[in-house]
Amino acid sequence: MKNQKGITLIALVITIIVMLILVAVSVTVIIQSGLFEKTNEATQGWKAAEKNEMSYGEGVNVNVNGKDEIGIDNIVDAYTNASH
Repeated sequence: MKNQKGITLIALVITIIVMLILVAVSVTVIIQSGLFEKTNEATQGWKAAEKNEMSYGEGVNVNVNGKDEIGIDNIVDAYTNASH
């Protein structure tokens, strides 16, 4: 039996325990550092900027191939369709 190679059950259990400790420490550090709150604030800021950008784009008026296009999405679509 001494010539057999492989991992012992004790080594496997110790490895799992060490990994669980590392996970517990990582989760604790993430929660205490406020990472989730910062992520939520960044998401809210991004949504506000997107909303502001969309409201600005609605006031844009461009003449594409003799037709007035209003709004960024319509202008992009008109240029895209005009190039084909």
